[in-house]
Amino acid sequence: MCLISDLKMQMPFKPQLSPFAILAGMFAIVLMTAPSSFPASDSSPTTSTSSKVPTGETLNGKATYYPNSLNGHKTSSGKAFHQNGKTAASNRLPLGTHVKVTNLKTGKTTDVEVTDRGSKLGNQKIDLSKRAAREIGLSHKEGKAPVEIKVTRTPNHPTVPSSPP
Repeated sequence: MCLISDLKMQMPFKPQLSPFAILAGMFAIVLMTAPSSFPASDSSPTTSTSSKVPTGETLNGKATYYPNSLNGHKTSSGKAFHQNGKTAASNRLPLGTHVKVTNLKTGKTTDVEVTDRGSKLGNQKIDLSKRAAREIGLSHKEGKAPVEIKVTRTPNHPTVPSSPP
């Protein structure tokens, strides 16, 4: 049987932890004990984010559109992205959410489904396919447009009525 005192005698040096090792250990403990407080990874093919957006909620912000180089690439939802589709990327809305996007300059609208995460969005709220961008009057020349984004359907909830009864 080996006792602690025997181990101390066999060790020629006294192990010491650096401040970096202590901080790294504390950070690892925080990550393990509170995983729900951190946002989902961009590569995660989940259908929701850490923020729940209720059906009927409206967000305001800037819209941009996908570059042509991403046409045909796999999105976070697992579907292939196509510029002629009516899809969008958002870091703030769960995958599978359907939204009505209104260009606040032109008044034009389009309906899209969030199928991707927008890792390059920065402060923009939504990144549209080229077809959806054209429908609201967003061109390559402008690059961005102020928009209103109304959640019309979430992945597990029914559609919001377009007007009150």
